Amino acid sequence: MQDGTRKKELSEALGRVVSRLRQEANLSARSVAYGMNMSKTTLLLAEQGRLDPQISTFCKFAEAFYKKPDELMKMVMSELSENWFQSE
Repeated sequence: MQDGTRKKELSEALGRVVSRLRQEANLSARSVAYGMNMSKTTLLLAEQGRLDPQISTFCKFAEAFYKKPDELMKMVMSELSENWFQSE
């Protein structure tokens, strides 16, 4: 699997998790973005899997949903297919 494909799949998995957490918390994109000090557009891009966040942004996502970064990463990793973890 090429690096670009892996990166895209990882971003999409993060997006699914962030979107699910936001919906489960019954929060608007605007309120979550405001609490994270980011634009609503940036948050929605992340939810669409179109954002490759820096580690500091990833940690802000975790904090916004009262998760430790490693908990959020486990949730993201569980969204990936088994062959994502196989080395080339």
